[in-house]
Amino acid sequence: MEIEQSDLTDFLWGVSTSAFQIEGDTINDMTEWEGSGGFHQNGKNPLYKNAARHWKMWEDDYRLLKELSVNAYRFSMEWGRIQPEPGKYSRKALDQYSRMVDRLLELQITPMLTLHHFTHPVWFHKKTPWHTPESIGSFLQFAEKLVKRFADRISLFITFNEPLVWALAAYGDAKFPPGEKNLARVMDALFNMLQAHRQTYDLIKGYNPEAQIGIAKNFIIFSPQRRWHPFDSGLNNLIHFFYNIMVLEAFKINRLRFKFPALLYFDKPIALDDCIDFWGINYYYRMHVKFRLNLKLPFQIDSIHRSGEGMSDLNWEIYSKGLWQVLKWVRPTGKPIYITEHGIADAEDYKRLHYLKSVLQILQEAKEKGYPIKGYFHWSLMDNYEWLEGSAAKFGLYEVDYNNGYKRILRQSGKHYSEFIEAYKKESVHSKKCQIS
Repeated sequence: MEIEQSDLTDFLWGVSTSAFQIEGDTINDMTEWEGSGGFHQNGKNPLYKNAARHWKMWEDDYRLLKELSVNAYRFSMEWGRIQPEPGKYSRKALDQYSRMVDRLLELQITPMLTLHHFTHPVWFHKKTPWHTPESIGSFLQFAEKLVKRFADRISLFITFNEPLVWALAAYGDAKFPPGEKNLARVMDALFNMLQAHRQTYDLIKGYNPEAQIGIAKNFIIFSPQRRWHPFDSGLNNLIHFFYNIMVLEAFKINRLRFKFPALLYFDKPIALDDCIDFWGINYYYRMHVKFRLNLKLPFQIDSIHRSGEGMSDLNWEIYSKGLWQVLKWVRPTGKPIYITEHGIADAEDYKRLHYLKSVLQILQEAKEKGYPIKGYFHWSLMDNYEWLEGSAAKFGLYEVDYNNGYKRILRQSGKHYSEFIEAYKKESVHSKKCQIS
C-alpha cells in the first residue's frame, strides 16, 4: 500500500526565524531605538543594517528549506511593516506575506505563524504601551488582520514569543523599548500580554476552529552556584518559579502571582481558563544563582562552565540535558509540546554540531518515553540579527556572508540535520509499511 505524504508529517522537523531578525528593509520600534542610541550599552552598539535581506531574498531562502528536508517552518510577520500607522495597513506587505505562505504550502512545508515576536510599530509604545490595558485592543486589531487573511491556510499559531523575556527587557533592565526600569510594570505588561493571548485564542478559533494555538515560552535551567549555601538555593527556587513556572501555573489556576520579599509582589486573577493548545519550548542554556548582600538586588546570575560541553560564542553555558528538565516541567500541563527554538551561537560550527546531535538523541528518547512532543524547530535557518548583539552572533544552519551579497552557505550542522530528517522519514515509511502488512 502506498504511504500518504501526510503520514510522514506526524512529527514536524523545522527551523525557526523571526521577521525582524532576518528581513531587513523595515522601520519599527527597534530601529527607532537603535537610532536614539538605545542599544549602545556595555560597550556594544549593534547595528541592524538590513539583517539578512530575507525580505528581498525569501524565494531563494525557501529553496534552502527544501534543501534541509524540513517539513515545517516557524516565522513571524513584521507588525511595523504591516501597520506603520494606527488603523492603516500595508496591502503591499500583506500581499507579499500571502505569497510567502502560498509558496510554503506549495513546497509541502507546514507554516507555524508567530503573531508577536518582540517588535512593534513606532507608534505603539507612545499610544498603547503594554503596561496599559489599551495595548490589548491594539494587538487584537493587528492579530485579526492577520488571522482573517491567513487562517484558511495556517493552522499552527503562536500568539507570543517569550512574553516574559520581552517584558523583562523592556521594563526590567531597559534594554528594549520603551526602556523603563520598573518591576511592577514588568508584571503589568506580562499580565496584559497573557490577556491578549486569551482573547486572540478565541479570535483564531472563530476563523479556524481546528487551529492549534500556543505560546513559545523561554526556559532557563537555574542552579545554585554554591549547593551548600541555603540562600543560594532559596533564591534559585524563587527565580526558577518566576521565570519557568509562573506562567504555566497561571493557565491552570487563573491567577498570575509572584512574591519576592521586599522586591516584588503581584497577585491578580486572570481568566486564562487553560486556553492553550500546546506549549512551545525555547531552550538554550543554564545559569547559576548566587546570593549577595545587596538590598536592591540580593542575587546575581552568572554564566559558568560546569557542564563539560563548553560555552557558546555569547558565553552561554551549553547544557544539552537541561532539555530533559524542561520537558519534565511542561509535561504536567497535559498539553502537546513543540520545541519552538533551540540552538547555539557558534561561528566555528563545531559546538553546534555536537549540541544538535545531543538534543536530537534526547528528543528520540523522550518520544519513546511517551512525552507528547509534536515537533522540533531549530534556531535558526540562517545567521540573523541577534538581539543586543547584531550580526556578530552566528546561530544559522546556513552561514550568511554579509560581505558577499548575503550569500547563504550550508554549515556542517545543517547538513547533519538534513541527513537526520531524511533518515527519520525512511524509518517512518518502513515502520508504517510493517504496520500495514
